[in-house]
Amino acid sequence: MNSSLLTLWGLWDDVYQRCTRLRYIEKGANIFRVVLLRYRGETLVTDDQQVIRNGDLILKIHIHNYYFATLCKGVKDELRLALLLRRHIMQSLPKLASYLESMAQKEEVKGIVGTTMLHKGVQPLGFSISDVPMNWFFRYKRWYLRLLLRIIHPDGKRRVQTWDTEMPLKRVYMSKEMLLQRYGASEHTTLGGSR
Repeated sequence: MNSSLLTLWGLWDDVYQRCTRLRYIEKGANIFRVVLLRYRGETLVTDDQQVIRNGDLILKIHIHNYYFATLCKGVKDELRLALLLRRHIMQSLPKLASYLESMAQKEEVKGIVGTTMLHKGVQPLGFSISDVPMNWFFRYKRWYLRLLLRIIHPDGKRRVQTWDTEMPLKRVYMSKEMLLQRYGASEHTTLGGSR
């Protein structure tokens, strides 16, 4: 990615951060930003059979695209890009679990939910996947993510052209129970890990 473009994106990202309710899990070290809100959408059933219904409290997760773009600078190989993203998601999930565990509203939160085109390979990490309705909001989000894909991806122009068939917009989600079981402090203590 062009260094000047990356610099401009960084300035815009700072403004965007100040204008939204998104919060960093760990700025400069975690690929997720989050916001606590009421879920609006169809009923979701997670792989561990937990149910997230319209109106339930969730932690909405957003991949910090600018941060990921800085990590990808100079990476030209598509496989390396995918592996880099997967590694950073895996490294970020324990901190996300810790963040949720420390929240005052922890007991009310039903799970984590995000919307992304980067959904391949997330099921082994504990996520469930479903389609999203193509209303005006998701059409706008798809357009925005297509723009980001073109900027970040080493072969972005071609990937955008194959978007509809190979990389549709999907909802990814995980129950609170699954997140804490797989990535929470007690699990990492049991495995001899540390925070």
